[in-house]
Amino acid sequence: MNTNPFGIEKDALTTGEVARICNVAARTVSKWVDSGRLEGYRIPGSKDRRIHVSALEQFMRAHGIPFRGLSASTARTRILVVDADRTASTTLKEVLEGMGTCDVSTVQDVLSAGFECGRVTPDVIIFDTSAGDAAWFTTSVRMRPGFARVRVVTSGSSLPDDERPLLRAGCAGVLHKPYSVRALVEALGLEAGSPSQRTAATCAA
Repeated sequence: MNTNPFGIEKDALTTGEVARICNVAARTVSKWVDSGRLEGYRIPGSKDRRIHVSALEQFMRAHGIPFRGLSASTARTRILVVDADRTASTTLKEVLEGMGTCDVSTVQDVLSAGFECGRVTPDVIIFDTSAGDAAWFTTSVRMRPGFARVRVVTSGSSLPDDERPLLRAGCAGVLHKPYSVRALVEALGLEAGSPSQRTAATCAA
């Protein structure tokens, strides 16, 4: 068990967690790491970064940043984005993690989504129709043990006007691209917090 000013029991933090502690956007933390100002590393095969708690402590002391605990870390929202458009999913990840309360993973196809769901049970899944049949995917997710309460939101640029088939399949919400950050937050059931002010349309067009 680690004892540190953050009151957490792990050695490495996500950029979202560091952003929450330092009261900055997740992309700012990424820039700190990429520029070498804050010691961190990338997960092999991924763009995700991790920062050791000890490195963050040194960085904050050196820059006079007040320590903020992660008392709400257990309530962080785990989000899985399934979208064939890698650029859109990457930008959506930045927007969501910029809120400081979400941990976001992204995949580009249904098969990868299945593996990711097996690795970490998400609280919310954003499934874009570019990745496959949204109704079929939602029904399949609902059949998995322990996934009855997972919130599935469908997004797409050419969704049918009749949303009833998706809702009958268990979809909790539908986002027609382009959509605003506010619409995204409401569909996911998140607190608004202080997300990036750019619209989600730039990452979901």
